[in-house]
Formats: sequence, structure tokens, C-alpha cells
Amino acid sequence: MSIQRLQSHWGFTRMPFGRDLAPSMLHRHPGHSEAIARIGWCVDQCAIGVITGEVGAGKTVAIRAAATSLDPARHVIIYLANPTIGVRGMLTHIVATLGHTPAFHTARLAPQAADALAAEHAERGRNPVLVVDEAHLLDNHQLEAIRLLTNHDMDSGSPFAAVLVGQPTLRHRLRLGVLAALDQRIAVRYTLPGMSPADTADYIAHHTKIAGRSDALFADDAITLIHNASRGHPRAVNN
Repeated sequence: MSIQRLQSHWGFTRMPFGRDLAPSMLHRHPGHSEAIARIGWCVDQCAIGVITGEVGAGKTVAIRAAATSLDPARHVIIYLANPTIGVRGMLTHIVATLGHTPAFHTARLAPQAADALAAEHAERGRNPVLVVDEAHLLDNHQLEAIRLLTNHDMDSGSPFAAVLVGQPTLRHRLRLGVLAALDQRIAVRYTLPGMSPADTADYIAHHTKIAGRSDALFADDAITLIHNASRGHPRAVNN
């Protein structure tokens, strides 16, 4: 059966549970809203935040929603989707995103990135926000480089916010002694939980409604089975 016939059969105007929804159309369960609020506080304070959760818990969706709420005249997002590029790749990405030509020599990149972040804050009046997705894949050298970038004006404050988003292993790694200096600087820690049974039911109803069905498409027993199988994680519910 084609997608068009499938939509017509179930009375959908679009396929439900799609990934292409605008942030304003996303369903916010309490855990999701809490993650957005904590990210917002982290950005306001130019602090380091760590958001963790199981695969499919909605971490990236929360980041998208939080980023969309920021005023582009006051913030600039530096989004790193693939952190497996080493320290040089990470610093190059920061410098290039802020509109500068990255230095050729690696030894110059770290001070150049620090200067670019500080200049964005002091001269342009915009707070840089470094968002690292899949941050559990960062190596220790990259994590230490992020910590060193937050050193500014004799450690009196950071010129940017950093939000590290990853799986639970990130939270455990940060407790290692070798990363103690970074761990002590983390101001926000939040683990995104799975949805409750009631939240899962609301989530399903929300997505079927924006797809064109305002009536109850799934029986209560079916929703219970979906919740148990997915453990309340949105991506698993979608599938």
C-alpha cells in the first residue's frame, strides 16, 4: 500500500509521528519541558550544562526547541552534531561558525577560538552557545579543551554557554578523576526520563491530531502496550 493510500485509509492529512515537525508543533511532556527550562537557564548564565538520556528519549528534540526560543540577535548557536572530529576539528568548527578563518597551526587554534568566543560576547553583544550532540563520544582531550575555553578574564566568568547532550555514559565519565576540573564547573545536570503512561497517551493523541485525526485512534489497551514496549521513549513510540 502506498503512503498516499495509507494516509487516506486512516484519514490522515500527513503521516503522524514525523521528524519534520516545526518546534511549535512538538509535544511537550513534563520531562521535555524541564529539559528546555534547564537549558534556558544554562544559556542565561553562560554556564556548562549536561543533558543525558537513553537513546530516543528526546534529547535532540529538546535542544531544537530550546534553540528556537533563543533570540538570534542575542545568541549565536554553535552546533556540533558529530563530535568524533578531535580537538582540532572541534576548535575549527567553533572558529568557522563565528565567521573567522581557522588558524593553520593547531597551537594557534585554541587561543583563536577563545578570542572569537570572547569577541562575540563583548563586541557583538551576542552570547555564543556551544551545543554538542552525541557528547558521550567526545574524548577526554576534547572535554578538557571545552573546559579551558571557559577560562576567561582570570576565571571570572565564561563568555559562552556549553550544553553537552549525550547518553548516560557521559554522566558516568564526567565523574572520573581525570575530568574532575570540568565536572566541578558543570552548573546544570539533567537526565531526561521516559514519559509516564499518561504522557504517552497524550503524546500519541497529539501526533495523530496534527496528522488529521482528532478522535481516539488507539484503544486504551493498545496505548498501554505501546508504552510498555517503548518504555515511554518518544522515538520508540513513533516506530
